[in-house]
Amino acid sequence: MENNVDVPSPSEAREALAGINTVQRAVRDTPWPTWLYPVNALLLGAMTLTFALGDDGFIPLLATSAVLIAVNTVTGYRMGTPFTYPTSRIFLASVGAAMACILAAFIVADLTTRTWPIIVLAITAAAAYLAGAVAHRRSTGAPR
Repeated sequence: MENNVDVPSPSEAREALAGINTVQRAVRDTPWPTWLYPVNALLLGAMTLTFALGDDGFIPLLATSAVLIAVNTVTGYRMGTPFTYPTSRIFLASVGAAMACILAAFIVADLTTRTWPIIVLAITAAAAYLAGAVAHRRSTGAPR
């Protein structure tokens, strides 16, 4: 059995834990490639539009969801941050708003056969995401 002879003092332990938080925040605030924001916005809009297809929209919904996940996962691995969420609350709220638009399109498609509300929701989802993307980009200090 091995004993750990070098036990850190309480101040060293606090400093090490503070360092973990700093590193974690630095990783979460890493700027994303600029091209990823409009690609994500287009894919979120496309996901919303699939509800205008009626019963034929399930496969396109799955396909656009898979592409969205794949693009973000591959990009995250290449950046070295595959499963991190940004610290920008505005960005996270805008992603939530885009998801709410997708959910609303699902509900609207069930209630009516009109497509214009779904088109409006798709544009709103993409615009909300892009607004959050601007906030995220600025919060990382990345050049414009």
